[in-house]
Amino acid sequence: MGNTRRKFLTDSLSLAAGAGLAGVLPASIGLQGCTTRKNPGDPIRIALIGCRNMGFTNACSFIEQPDCRLAALCDIDKNILDSRAADIQKYAFDKKIDVPKFDLYGDFRKVLDRKDIDAVIVATPDHWHALITTMACRAGKDVYVEKPAANSIFEVNQMVRAARRYKRVVQVGQWQRSGLHWQDMVDYIRSGKLGKITRVETWRYGGNPVPKVPDSPVPAGVNYDMWLGPAPLRPFNQNRFHYNFRWHWDYAGGKMTDWGVHMIDMALWALDLKHPNTISATGGNLVFPDDDMETPDTLTVTYRFGELELIWENNFALQTNAYGFDHGVAFHGENGELRANRSYWEIYPKMVNGIPAIEPVNRNMNAGNDLRLHIRDFLDSIRNRNFETAANIEIGRDVAIVAHLGNIAYRTGKELHWNGETGYFNEPEANALLKPNYRKPWELNKL
Repeated sequence: MGNTRRKFLTDSLSLAAGAGLAGVLPASIGLQGCTTRKNPGDPIRIALIGCRNMGFTNACSFIEQPDCRLAALCDIDKNILDSRAADIQKYAFDKKIDVPKFDLYGDFRKVLDRKDIDAVIVATPDHWHALITTMACRAGKDVYVEKPAANSIFEVNQMVRAARRYKRVVQVGQWQRSGLHWQDMVDYIRSGKLGKITRVETWRYGGNPVPKVPDSPVPAGVNYDMWLGPAPLRPFNQNRFHYNFRWHWDYAGGKMTDWGVHMIDMALWALDLKHPNTISATGGNLVFPDDDMETPDTLTVTYRFGELELIWENNFALQTNAYGFDHGVAFHGENGELRANRSYWEIYPKMVNGIPAIEPVNRNMNAGNDLRLHIRDFLDSIRNRNFETAANIEIGRDVAIVAHLGNIAYRTGKELHWNGETGYFNEPEANALLKPNYRKPWELNKL
């Protein structure tokens, strides 16, 4: 799998960068099922919804692809909207990229109304991912949605159903799935050389405090009601806005859904895991106890997949673990360990009578183009109407569910028993956290 996919992605990226449209697009390929039928040489027109952090990074990577055109930006904060429009134009100028004029919007529904837009990038806070993605699918748009795919298990299941019903290509921003050194790592794990794997560690350390501040007036240029969307109505507070939304349950799931989905995803992928049997968690706001974060700054979650134990850990007090990594995944096998992060992976053989149980492997380095490959995969999949992208919505669903299971175990304070077939816990109080209560008039009905 790894070698074939690796060659395809590398060839696609090279062709897109060096040969222009003619090198990427066979004459026989169209855009079946899109709102407007595309000629093979027509660019894919993209709109960005949510412009501040990863939205801006994604937009810059998209416009680097010669068969992509940025048609619109949308954000509820006019300050961010205007500044990012200027930033994108500067980025394009510096990189000598031709970027035609694009339109600016404050309401994503106006973007979805446009028949000339083929796909949208959803880079809003997590609590908006499901609604915008399902509405975009219904409007005939393909979707690149940031991780985590959704802010609840119910929501991510509806996203899968919407993508299937409306036959849309949906790629989740779990771009490690397109990274070549990650693919090589998966191939090595699946080769069986490590022997039986009984324990996997995943982690992300470090973090900053969020000192309490009082509620304040809504900043000029911000449509706060639209920012809240389906989340509960409450006064504006800077600590719940922009970057810091991720530390509040109404909008996100803390470090678990910020970084855990990336690291845990590598374990699920390599070992073909899906549903844990039991989940338990310990932690709390132990590093910054008087902080404004609701999500834990210290968390250890233990998942049991039969005989396999998978651990997630985040700790704002630590910068690295015993391996010297601030993030990563470690597979413990009977013949040794594999430790990986975004820079490289390497093998630590078990020594038996002074002899390595497996051959040492040279450190496998990251080429540094994971995100570009991920975006190229999405664009190629739009043209080919390929729904099995590197991180399609089913993949995004599976790791989002595992992440949310860990958070729910923490919030209930109980060891939980999960039934992957029914999609429910044995514990009623945990089932109450599967679905958010949407604020009117927003609704996400079961599809």
